[in-house]
Amino acid sequence: MAQGQHLSRSARATHRVALELEVVEDPEAAEPEDWDLQYLAQAVEAGVARPLRTIQGLVIDSEHDRLSRTLDAVAEDLDESVQLHWLASAKRWPAIAEKLHPRPSIETLVELERLALAAHAVAGRLRREGL
Repeated sequence: MAQGQHLSRSARATHRVALELEVVEDPEAAEPEDWDLQYLAQAVEAGVARPLRTIQGLVIDSEHDRLSRTLDAVAEDLDESVQLHWLASAKRWPAIAEKLHPRPSIETLVELERLALAAHAVAGRLRREGL
């Protein structure tokens, strides 16, 4: 990790990570969703918050993301999920079928595909409007 500190700026990238935390409830304290990075670090160090796992998948910053980008990201996530369900429905593949159980109906998969297409279309309109 020490070598990573010497990387040039061009070799760095920004990634979003969502954490699931176990938090000691305090009615007087701010909600964990409102914590900034410094407060989160202090809470973990003090034992007030304990990271349980990172959450794989879509992370949206509703305060800083353009609405069009947020909607596109949701649609892309939905597209990916629908494709996995189609794949699992098309053939017996226990490794996938176990993770996707229960499976949506064919009618539901078609409707989800339409929803993803509609979300992409609205995201495009929002992008053209500068949102």
